[in-house]
Amino acid sequence: MEASEARRFVVLDFYRFVAALGVFIFHLKLVDPGISPVWNGSFGLFVDMFFILSGFVISYSYPADARGVRAYSRFMIRRIARIYPLHLLSLLIFVVLIGVGLERTARSTSLDFLYNLLLVQAWGVTNHLSFNSPSWSISAEFFCYLIFPLLMLLARKVQPVVLGAIVAALYLVLAHGHLPIWQDRSQMYGANYDYGMLRALPSFLNGILLAILFRMSGPYRHKPVIFAGIGVFGLSVLVLNVFAKPDLAILLFSCAILLTAVGESAFKEFPGARLLGRLGNTSYAIYMLHDAVLIAVFKPLWTWLELRPDQFALFALACCAVLTIIADRTYAYFENPARRLINRWADIGAASPRKAPVVAAETSMRFDNTERAVN
Repeated sequence: MEASEARRFVVLDFYRFVAALGVFIFHLKLVDPGISPVWNGSFGLFVDMFFILSGFVISYSYPADARGVRAYSRFMIRRIARIYPLHLLSLLIFVVLIGVGLERTARSTSLDFLYNLLLVQAWGVTNHLSFNSPSWSISAEFFCYLIFPLLMLLARKVQPVVLGAIVAALYLVLAHGHLPIWQDRSQMYGANYDYGMLRALPSFLNGILLAILFRMSGPYRHKPVIFAGIGVFGLSVLVLNVFAKPDLAILLFSCAILLTAVGESAFKEFPGARLLGRLGNTSYAIYMLHDAVLIAVFKPLWTWLELRPDQFALFALACCAVLTIIADRTYAYFENPARRLINRWADIGAASPRKAPVVAAETSMRFDNTERAVN
């Protein structure tokens, strides 16, 4: 497949779905302090896989000839259309939850609302999480979007081996350097409000590197390769469940993404693509809405049903099913329509009256795959 033939990788979409549910379970286990230690996996590190996937999909889909202010403007509008409507909805939901007294743990002020509204809450401007706390990663991702042209310029100017060395150096310095910016003893991998956008940077650039390697993988695009990718992804989930080894998890995530993309590209259509794609579509809503649903529904339900810690597995399974249905309906009736509406406005505004239909259609086709990137 040529670089211009952008496609959707539905197995990678499924990984996003699994990762989003992993983050949800990472927070759900807090409903009871007696939950078995077997559930104490480091699933919060799935956020770093989101950053890698995002860098991979966006840079792979980005038109090679896109240059200048107009291309950057179109890119940013589409990225905002992808992430912002649901972010705004979740922010307003938390305003309501705080107003009715259901959310009592978050430190959320009027200034915090402004930070969240502008998507800068993970840029070191505050010393606490606020409102929809998982949205810190969307703020971090937004930072990567803003500097995306610079990252792509770097990626195009240097050899892949040099870019790999830069990525490794960023991980080394940010994750293991004794930097005063991190508030958590786990350094970069525990960052969120404390310059979480720097946590996203090496992984996002790592994703760009993987996209470059994918374009060089033509001779290796055979169907069996995807099973190696799936196996490595399964191993990464096991590692997160048993060991708190962030560096190993990053390495496994990277290998899984590259091998899976290489293998899937050998299929005209991967078996079960429609289902995998639909589950992938729910991943962003699962991630962005899970904390609100946890506070408003799942925590009260756990208490009301008087469940025991040994019943957590069945409870978690039921919650995952309910959350997936909520996310699926949110995608169908809010997230996707809002994205399309914003993109339509952008296409109309960017085109001249005479050439509007043609330019809008071309723009939509060339940039459509960037809308499928992770958060």
